[in-house]
Formats: sequence, C-alpha cells, structure tokens
Amino acid sequence: MKRRISDMLDGFPAEAVELQETAPLSSQRIKELTMRKIEQKEKKSRRIGVKILALAAAISMLGVTAFAAEEIFGAGDFFRSILGIQLQESRDHAEKNNLDVTYAETISEEQIEVVNQLGQVFETQSFTDQGTTMTMTAAYADENIVHMYLKLEAPEGTVLPDDILYTFCDWNRDDDYCMITVGEGAPYESIGFTSDCIKVLPDADPTDNKKEFLVTLTNSFSEYVKFNDGHSKYLNVAGIYRQDVNVDGDDDGYTLLAPGEFTFDFGLVNGAQAVELDVKGLTYGGDKTRTWTHDSPCDTFCDENLTGETEPGTGLPVHSESWNYTVTAKKLSLSSLSASWECSYECDDRTMGFGLSFRVILKDGSTVPTLPIGGMWDGDGTSGGTTYFAVPIDLEQVDHILLGDSEIGSTHKIYLP
Repeated sequence: MKRRISDMLDGFPAEAVELQETAPLSSQRIKELTMRKIEQKEKKSRRIGVKILALAAAISMLGVTAFAAEEIFGAGDFFRSILGIQLQESRDHAEKNNLDVTYAETISEEQIEVVNQLGQVFETQSFTDQGTTMTMTAAYADENIVHMYLKLEAPEGTVLPDDILYTFCDWNRDDDYCMITVGEGAPYESIGFTSDCIKVLPDADPTDNKKEFLVTLTNSFSEYVKFNDGHSKYLNVAGIYRQDVNVDGDDDGYTLLAPGEFTFDFGLVNGAQAVELDVKGLTYGGDKTRTWTHDSPCDTFCDENLTGETEPGTGLPVHSESWNYTVTAKKLSLSSLSASWECSYECDDRTMGFGLSFRVILKDGSTVPTLPIGGMWDGDGTSGGTTYFAVPIDLEQVDHILLGDSEIGSTHKIYLP
C-alpha cells in the first residue's frame, strides 16, 4: 500500500526556529568543530593540532568536499543543529502544556558521539537531474527509526518557502517510483513503515532556491525490517512538491516545485543493540481523571464529556472523563533512539485503549523527550508499539526508567542490566 511521505507532518511544524550557532559547513563552524575535536584528544601533540588547524583553514578557503567533510565530521556534527531544534521544540511543548518534566538545556557531546556511532557521512550521494541537485549528507538509525539529512538546490529562480507542506512525490501518480525499495540480497522485498515525515529546516533566506530537510522513517509492524541491518535501502525522490491537503474536500493536491528523480541508499551498518529490561508482570493503574480543551473551536466529535465550563481566556469548552484501569507490562526494550514495548490492560471504560507508559530519566535528573510520531497496535486488551526519542540517548547516562502513571503515584523504577 502506498504511504504518503508527509502523513505525519503535523507532528513536525515548520516553525521559524533559529539554528544553533551557524550552518554546519560554514567556515566558522568548521573551525569551531575542529577545535572541539582537538580539545577532546588531549593526548595528541601540539604539532598534530597545528596540522589539523591548517587543514581547517584550507577547507575554509577552498570549500568542503564530501571526502574532507567525512574526514573531519561525523554524522553527529551534521545533525547537531537539528537535534538542538528538536530539543527546543520539546521544551516549548512541555511548557505550553504544563508537563511535569525537566528537559536538558542543550545537546551534549555524548549525544553527538552516539549519532557518530550509529550513523555515517556520505561521500558520493549527490545527484543532479533536470537542473535540480539533491544531496544526502548524513544519516543515522537504530533498528526502528532512521533520520536522513537532505539538501536541495532547485533550478535558479525557484522559490522554496518554509511555511508549506513538502513531499518528494505526487502520490496521485500511478507508478511505484515513490516507494521505499531494497537492494539485492535483502531478506525482504520491501520496507513497510507506519509513519514518516519531511521536516523543513529553517534557513537564512526562505525565498531562495535552496532548502534543507530532515527525513524520518519509522518501522511497520506488518512488514518489520531493521533499518540498521546493513542491507541497501533506497529512498526514491520523484521531484519536490508542495502538498495541499484535502483540496476542495477531495484528495490532496500536489504542485511540482522542482523536477528530477533521485535515489539515495540509506542502508547503515552498525552494532547497536537494544537492551531488554526486566518488566514482565509489573502493573500500575488506579482511578484517573483527565480534563482538557481543544486547541481551537470545533463542532465535530467535540460534544462528548463536556463539563459546561469554559477555559478562562479562550472561552473553549472544557471536557472531562474518569476511569479505573490497570496496565500490566509484558516487554520493554531500549536503544539509543527508540523503545519497543508490549502490555495488556483492563479498564471499566470499554472505549479506551492503553499503551505502556514510561519515561527515561538520565543521571542529571532530566527526562528524555519523545517525538510526536510512532506506531501502535491494539486489540483484545493487548497493545504494543514503539516510542521514538527526540534526541539520542547515551545509555551510560541513563539512571532509570520510570514505568507507570506518576500522576496517581503508581510507578516502578527500572534499571538497566
């Protein structure tokens, strides 16, 4: 079945967030990253450091080739600003919704090193077709999720604004070029994915012909595949389009912004493994009440559980519901980028379903934020799914996993083996 590359785009608003520091390949950024790597290698002699600085200066003057970039940078250096944006979005969401969590202030060097270990920088994945150039600069993955950093340069005169929905295919076309495909020798015929998104990264000039994207794919339960199993996997781009949702109440419409067909191999090789946690049989639950308002006025499916009150300041109607429930954990595995889980549940409200609730707490007391995407199956009182982290985890920095519902005081502390 065809899947829209922008099905989950609502979870990644293209807000005007300033990039941290400077662009990854600016002259100043090259010097800063090179200096940081020199400082981290204290055992290196000053003579070697001078040679590296000379190399950085030469690159600043001559421009960065893919080979030189790979020699100096790891994947984490390319994703540093992107991860900073995602962390800030998580902090803003927590503040807006009054969540009782504490997120870190900045991305740590340990997290960047995690991305270096799980990812790779590409030397040759830059192609030009019909006047459009696309480049896959770097990618990183665990078995459940892959993040790809793509750069686009459209034909001169093309305007690529920030505030539109982008897709890499007209999904109304009949052929299968837009599908994710695999190379020879793979133990599967295609890649299934439950959610995917193209996140537009803000730039200095949102009206020029250049744009950078974070493309994220997550796993499917019906066609399970490990993104980091070493087999070639191809992202097929069939042009760059503006997606207009539900045009005239009909199917989505697509407007071609830049032509060209491109194929990128994002298959990765690494030894990252998930850690199985001892959670089987642990239970939590009790009496719970949830009160909420919608983000905006609505007149469809909004007449349930009304309290008759309105929210001060907005006038939006307040909803409330109560229930008694019990969740029993069956499985929880943790990697640096995601966590997979299974559980069973009982509830006196038969219309409700539950997933396994948990938080990853680091040694500094901060909670690891999660992405607003994911996949979940649910049936007959049993559910399972995968939770994806907004920033990578250095597993050595994990203090514990808080399993359960902290609002009602029904929790367990789980420690890594």
